[in-house]
Amino acid sequence: MNNLKKERLKNKLTQKQAAESIGISYSMLSKVETDNKVPSKETMEKFANFYSKTVDYLFFESPITESEKEINSIKQKV
Repeated sequence: MNNLKKERLKNKLTQKQAAESIGISYSMLSKVETDNKVPSKETMEKFANFYSKTVDYLFFESPITESEKEINSIKQKV
């Protein structure tokens, strides 16, 4: 699951609800979440503003689980 979808689910939104709130079509949201379309810079910024996250986090960082974060944190301390 990518970070974009993770944020939508964390906010308990359907694709339709998120798309309407962001100001894009349901089709666009669906395609972006499934990596079938690369959004424009403007659309990426709409997502980032809506979720209060960075464009980098939503579109360019690998999704990482809490367990993986803990493991990485422990590795850095060793």
